[in-house]
Amino acid sequence: MKIIQANKYYYLRGGAESYMLNLSNWLTSTGNTVIPFAMKYPENLATPYEKYFPSEVETENVKLNARGLHTLGRMIYSLESRRKLATLIVEQKPNLAHIHNIYTQLSPSILHTLADQHVPTVMTVHDHHLISPQYNVWAEGCGPDNRNIGLVQGTVSKFHKDSFAASFAQLITHKYHRWLNIYARNVDLFLCPSTYMQQQLIRGGFAEHKLRVLPYGIDPNITRANFSHQKYVLFVGRLSEEKGIETIIQLAKILPDITFKIVGRGPEMAKLHRAGDKCQNLEFVGFRMGEELKVLYANATVVLAPSRVHEVFGLSILEAMAHGKPVIASRVGGIPEVVEDGVNGFLVSPLNMSGWTESLMRIFYDDDLQKKLGRNARDLVETRFSLDQHHKKLMLYYEEAVAMKKK
Repeated sequence: MKIIQANKYYYLRGGAESYMLNLSNWLTSTGNTVIPFAMKYPENLATPYEKYFPSEVETENVKLNARGLHTLGRMIYSLESRRKLATLIVEQKPNLAHIHNIYTQLSPSILHTLADQHVPTVMTVHDHHLISPQYNVWAEGCGPDNRNIGLVQGTVSKFHKDSFAASFAQLITHKYHRWLNIYARNVDLFLCPSTYMQQQLIRGGFAEHKLRVLPYGIDPNITRANFSHQKYVLFVGRLSEEKGIETIIQLAKILPDITFKIVGRGPEMAKLHRAGDKCQNLEFVGFRMGEELKVLYANATVVLAPSRVHEVFGLSILEAMAHGKPVIASRVGGIPEVVEDGVNGFLVSPLNMSGWTESLMRIFYDDDLQKKLGRNARDLVETRFSLDQHHKKLMLYYEEAVAMKKK
């Protein structure tokens, strides 16, 4: 098959890009042809298909000036993206398009092109943006629910990038796309990483017959489980408000005899460093990947995922489980579909500090329990969340989308 993989960026930037790139590599290795479609960007991977990419547009520090209006126009509806994709389709003749995160940099205008050209289209729902102007939805008590916020209230709140202009652009674009019903009308199948996300889309008005649950997977063969440990607690992720790193800093203060290691970088990095500055048992390791990251996972006692938003799935949790590590995670979004309370870890309400403290102490000071939960975690990766199963189901959904278009 010739398959378009459409995403706003074509380099390793975040979770959606990681999934898209890994999937592209697998599809290529199994004899398929992958055609990337993204915005032109200096950090993009080299590809002969770059000639079809629409021009770069400024998305950071957006202001109400000429460049800001250009960005707003791209967000709302991009004729350039439509034209470039139409040329790609005519010249490359793809069998299917797999959509990832296309808003802002590409815009969903390309869905009209795919529909006009009768290209079967599936979309992986990586976040909440189909039903919310905000990509994340805060857990109860952690932040405001902006899913149905008004234009004036939302703009004044500066919910997006702490900017009036960015928040206004995000709101007007989201409301316009919802009014067009552009995703629901033009995507043949939506692939939801969790039942939670499927239910959110149904509540948001999406047709249930177009929704398929397809959990992310991980290849257990490339990761060796280690059921011993070096007595430290690990967090891996973006250093941003929604990830709940403040919870880890509080735990470090409550439990000074336990070592905590935080891996990652992000917009809250300086603030979090200041907050944890006096904790001698807290180490900010910085960004790590590859073998360095594997070693950190392998030697950890337990991995924390204290998110304060409703995560669609929790892909980093699978990485911990593949290494044979129990996970203590927030009971939010799709995470309870990955972490089973008392089986491969514990679930705690995001702001329940006594619950976090008790759960951590139970695992950290009970070696038998730690090993039992870790072995269960690895078993779940090998059985329920294997990458092989994910790929097999994905190919079935590709075939279903193609068959739907032929009717």
